[in-house]
Amino acid sequence: MENKKRTVLIAEDEEDLREMYTQALSGQGFEVLQAINGNEAIEWLERRGKEIDMVLLDIVMPALDGLETLEKIKKNESLKNIPIIVFTNLNNEEDKQQAFALGANGYFVKSQHTPAELVAKIKQFFSEKESGTGKKIV
Repeated sequence: MENKKRTVLIAEDEEDLREMYTQALSGQGFEVLQAINGNEAIEWLERRGKEIDMVLLDIVMPALDGLETLEKIKKNESLKNIPIIVFTNLNNEEDKQQAFALGANGYFVKSQHTPAELVAKIKQFFSEKESGTGKKIV
């Protein structure tokens, strides 16, 4: 983490939440890109996919929701290896199972954790990925 500034793309339609998570991540040294829906997230990934280290996807978004976006990303050969955390207010076991079945690396319920806890989980994910012990973020 110290050697490279990580870039995280946040796809969240609620501006206040998007800004809150952006501040939490940028305050810990991450570069943050923002998208207001799945289509915008795909556009960012098509333009800067090689530079994006992780995507945070809200499930409920206009135009293209998070699970549809996740599916599109994982079907794209050049994007499929980018880690994705689905972060949502929906504590729904069916959505969680679907997210993991589609290839999500994590599922995070916003109402149950602070932004600082999400940032800690993201840092832990990268640390474990670098050491080869990476696992799912739940």
